[in-house]
Amino acid sequence: ASTGRTGRAIHYFYKVRRDPVEDDGTYIPGPHPTHLGKEGLEDWKTEKRGEGVTRVLATEVSENVSRGLDGDESKEEGELGLKGLDDDDSETQSSMPTQSNRRSKIRMAMQPLPPFHKIPSSVKGVPLIRNRYQPITNEGPSKANETSSDEVQNKTMTKYEWELDRDWSLALTAAFAFADSLTHGACGHDPIELDIVGWNILIKACCRRGAIHRALKILNETMPQKGVEPDTYSYNTILAALARVGDTRYLQEYLIGMTNKGVKVDKYTAQAMVDGFLNVGDIQGATSLVQDIFNQHDTLPPYTSHLKIIEFALANGLIFEAKRHVYFIQQLWKWQPSQHHDEKFCQLMEETKRNPKLSREAVLKLFRYFGEDLSDQDFF
Repeated sequence: ASTGRTGRAIHYFYKVRRDPVEDDGTYIPGPHPTHLGKEGLEDWKTEKRGEGVTRVLATEVSENVSRGLDGDESKEEGELGLKGLDDDDSETQSSMPTQSNRRSKIRMAMQPLPPFHKIPSSVKGVPLIRNRYQPITNEGPSKANETSSDEVQNKTMTKYEWELDRDWSLALTAAFAFADSLTHGACGHDPIELDIVGWNILIKACCRRGAIHRALKILNETMPQKGVEPDTYSYNTILAALARVGDTRYLQEYLIGMTNKGVKVDKYTAQAMVDGFLNVGDIQGATSLVQDIFNQHDTLPPYTSHLKIIEFALANGLIFEAKRHVYFIQQLWKWQPSQHHDEKFCQLMEETKRNPKLSREAVLKLFRYFGEDLSDQDFF
């Protein structure tokens, strides 16, 4: 999960791992200490069995499960997929190494949060030493900085001031220079004032280049000064950028500000909120958020967000949270329209109910993929 195409804003929140399942179908929760060698690993397994922490996975888990993820490090970190679940995919099966066809338990290792300088709510207004990402304390900068000959590199500035520097992103500098030329008629044409579309493009460019503070400045100050009211796309772009750095504090603040101003909440708003909470491992918060947005704003995220919540819960061993979201999906199956619902919302609900990816068979298959099972008692 990254904030754009610049190294300043890249951070991975989780990494998918595969723990082997024993021949008798039992699974020992990891991480497995493979660095101990074969004998050390067997001793560790024996110790864990004595502690009674082993679990028997769903009986329908087969070697097809191991084809869901390659297991090599070349695959993008953090990607959970369902590729390879089809039994007819003989080409994929024949191309896989034999040792990769072992039965395995998929789990997710959550990484530490990004450095504070990448989280807007943590670094707002804090003076930094340029290119060192260090906040200035009462003692001032370090002696190394005081004696450095490169005063420009050691200049203290806020993150917003740094993002205004032309060297932050030449592409971003060129975009704002072109926008200024339009407003001044630099090419011989009449001055052209940017409309909502133009400002949204600049906001998106800032977010893609990791200049989130600059994007927030446009949303909060520049656009109101120009008499342009931010729309749903403006807020969704900001929320998506905040989600990519796991800034749940600002996510909640801007969602509240969005609703207070009467800006419509749509499926991409819900998707950004879910991604932000999942990136920091708050699976319970993501599930509750989907339900709250549905109840208050009559909207749902794309179906992939529902699957992502279940995948995160199962990969982290939170079976109850996964079943709680399945219960919510079942409520969507039973939903019936009333006179208070508009046509667009009714169409959304019908499409969700008929979506084969959210059917009972698909949910059962997803649980089996992670070695878990759903009984008839889990459905109503």
